[in-house]
Amino acid sequence: MIKNLQVSKLFLLALMTCYFYVIVAMYLMLTIPDSMFDTDNPGKVLVALKLSYVRLSIAAVFFFGYPVVLFRSLKYAKHLTIAITTWTIAMYIDDYLVLYQVIEDPKRGLVIAIILLRPILIICLIWMSFELTYSKPKVE
Repeated sequence: MIKNLQVSKLFLLALMTCYFYVIVAMYLMLTIPDSMFDTDNPGKVLVALKLSYVRLSIAAVFFFGYPVVLFRSLKYAKHLTIAITTWTIAMYIDDYLVLYQVIEDPKRGLVIAIILLRPILIICLIWMSFELTYSKPKVE
């Protein structure tokens, strides 16, 4: 099945990097400690919970749906990859402009690592988008 995929090994490495990042991020979202939130400000708690659940659900849909689309059609995988890349870049910009002023991140080492590694995720997604857009599939 992977032989018929017609993508480079660098694409597969970028895909595995993205999946590793998403798995760790989903784990962190599911294991948020209750003591992390400032209970004196219920608005911050509500924003953080809504944001976590929305991002977790979108990440889960893409996590399980992307391989299906990738193995069925590279054309649709290209469009889906570009959409995921755009969404990830928009989240990254939004977090730096708005979110980090509203919500304080926990000081756990893994959370800091995930925040610092987000540019690598974006670079991997951009590479995947470029490769799917500009590579010509081999005709068998």
